[in-house]
Amino acid sequence: MKEKKTGKDSGRLLHAVRVSKFLQVAVLAAGVLGMSAASQSMTEISEKEQPLWQVWSAEECDAGLTVETVGENLILQKKAKLTADSEEGRDFRAMYAGDGNHTDETLRWSSENDWENNDHWLMADFGEPVSIGAVRIYWERTNAKSYALEYSQDKENWQQASVFEEAPEQKEQQIVLNEPVEARYFRLHVTDVLKEESDLSLYYQNVSVQELEVYGQLEDCFVVETPVIEAGSRRTLELPTVPEPYSISFGGADYDVLVNMDGKITDTIADTQVELGFILEKDGEMQELPGIQTKIPASERVEVDREREEVPEALSAVTLPEGFTAMEWKPGGASTGAAHSDWTTRFIRVVYRDEELERTAQLFATELSGQLLQDVSVEKLADTEKPAEGDIVLNFRKAVGDGKEWTQTLGNEGYELNLEAESPGVISISARTKRGVRWGCVALGQLWEKSEGQLPAGVLRDYPAWSVRGFGIDVGRRPVSLELLYRIAEELSKHQMNTLQIHLNDNQIISQSDYDGTKEGARQLYAGFRLESDVRNKAGQSITSQDLYYSKEEFAQFIEDAAVMGVEVVPEIDTPAHSLALTKVFPKLGLSGDPESVDQLDLSNPAAQKLAETIWSEYLTESDTFSGTGTVHIGMDEYFGNQKAFVDYMKALSDYVAEAAPEKTIRMWGSLSKTGQDYSGLSRKIQLQVWDTDWTDPQKMYDAGFSVINSLSSSLYLIPGGGYDRLDLDFLEKKWQPNVFETQERTWELPRWSSRTLGACYMLWNDYASQDGNEITEDGLFERFTEPLDILARKLWK
Repeated sequence: MKEKKTGKDSGRLLHAVRVSKFLQVAVLAAGVLGMSAASQSMTEISEKEQPLWQVWSAEECDAGLTVETVGENLILQKKAKLTADSEEGRDFRAMYAGDGNHTDETLRWSSENDWENNDHWLMADFGEPVSIGAVRIYWERTNAKSYALEYSQDKENWQQASVFEEAPEQKEQQIVLNEPVEARYFRLHVTDVLKEESDLSLYYQNVSVQELEVYGQLEDCFVVETPVIEAGSRRTLELPTVPEPYSISFGGADYDVLVNMDGKITDTIADTQVELGFILEKDGEMQELPGIQTKIPASERVEVDREREEVPEALSAVTLPEGFTAMEWKPGGASTGAAHSDWTTRFIRVVYRDEELERTAQLFATELSGQLLQDVSVEKLADTEKPAEGDIVLNFRKAVGDGKEWTQTLGNEGYELNLEAESPGVISISARTKRGVRWGCVALGQLWEKSEGQLPAGVLRDYPAWSVRGFGIDVGRRPVSLELLYRIAEELSKHQMNTLQIHLNDNQIISQSDYDGTKEGARQLYAGFRLESDVRNKAGQSITSQDLYYSKEEFAQFIEDAAVMGVEVVPEIDTPAHSLALTKVFPKLGLSGDPESVDQLDLSNPAAQKLAETIWSEYLTESDTFSGTGTVHIGMDEYFGNQKAFVDYMKALSDYVAEAAPEKTIRMWGSLSKTGQDYSGLSRKIQLQVWDTDWTDPQKMYDAGFSVINSLSSSLYLIPGGGYDRLDLDFLEKKWQPNVFETQERTWELPRWSSRTLGACYMLWNDYASQDGNEITEDGLFERFTEPLDILARKLWK
């Protein structure tokens, strides 16, 4: 939204774009560690780093992006001081609105909450006259109804620089004065606030500002032009030009299979749309720019009738059926010239050459047999044997042409369907990986259904935009059968979703449970550790759930079977909180004091760390239980003990798992913002799963160099029988995007083009066993899981 322009001298208001402050080179380079997030602990203003320059605004225009930059924030100068007419308390002092941190809601200025007096001001004293031309306000609450920007030389006689007679529409408000003003004193002066019951402003009459930024003027304005990509092979992205002393580099693409980090552009068979990200640099500081949309034309243009300038009729007639899309589609059959081919009456065989594809072929043949109501056989072709009519050939894509890096590789999950484009009566599915071949099989099944067996002739290629497309289920708080997990994996596979997170241990929420209020009573609440374990206490008591558990062998087999479906099982063992299954067996390792903390490990006891390492070692090095997965999840959510010990534990356990299984990716819940601790020592290879923006700020974690997964509870949490019983399908369809974290207070938007914006994983938590007195069955869980699946799968693929 644009800010409204009100008042005679209201100035020019610019659309706010989120750019990363203090972004270091290491954050931007692929695979290189980034800086720790700003303001991990409260610091004085004088200790704040002053950025030399910032991107003020970057807005789309016909040619590309119009970029405006500013220099130093005058309020961050050491001699500048902030005062106010009043303060709500020592926690909301005026100085916190000038500390360089606009994201931490605890570091802000708030006036007195006075119903009788709505006249409040926040004033900067620069110590000497300065020139002011641009102001940015980060409102904590947009309830200021009437306000002005005012300036003075003597703090007695005030003039108005801008006047506003309506509340700001956004919490981030950027204001460019019509003319710069000279003044020693400058203030935000609010004279009236909203009094609405609907947004609670009737009860909160105070004014609250996260950050006030004041700049001398807009330093530079220039256009970063949209790159124009021509047809042809072996193409390389040409960087836009920017004026000196700025320089620009390539940051990535939303479809990295199309443009790699070296700027090499993949050969394409059809025109495709891509979002490109660029990084602006000056004086050693870097800032990300919003994505720029551009077209990548087909490497080879279709020959047209030069007199009529039309695509030949034989090609234009070949289209994909309604409801089926692909990133690239090149129509055209083999020598027959037919636009479509009837496969409903053919004898069909799934064939392969590479033994790695045997199980993939068998799975697809089984699915086709059910879909077509006919037996579909599976055979391995000899190296010299040619496919016959009616064959569907599965194969790994080999390098073509000279085999250089420009060759179409399709990425780790992309696929190519060749529908009788080379051989009449033969379909081939090619990909770099088994998962890519699997997604090609799924796509062919969907195409078959949409076209009712009348398959169009041509070649299509498709690949996902997001690398993590997942669902997670809590099996700790209630028994969940392995049969249900297989059903879920199968359904995810049919929707080209690649992740199934299994939250293996948990317990009843103690604070919401009916118990006698003692630690002993709390320890009697239900807890589950659903995977077979050899870990026992001295009395021989095991941490393994006795009502239902998965043996190591059958869980390893499940991981392997799911991989054939294209689904990676991500096992999660959650510590140091949610660990009642452990502290029941090892009570001396639980936190003492509050009974509600008995499910949390006492991290002051070295034996707690040792217990966690022993459990992980059992599955990573002492057995093959987790050998079939490339990703493991180490928990790390909602710990209420000592926060420094918590961060130390994160580092120690993640380092241990990384050393035990260096080939695996480590994932954990994002809890770093709330710790208030220095987490600079954590590996930036760890992927953070964001479920709550109070526990972890997604932008701050991204700026710190972490990769981020969206699991925001307000939009992606299912709690059958609880307040999140069903997901909001209307919201998911109309508004939700994987890179957007929207809460009632604020919206964060991470760049689509960045390889560190990974995607999303919606979660089902079994906090409740019943609803309205009736048991929630596994069919009930499955129904809730499948209800939003189609919407989320579509948005996570494209």
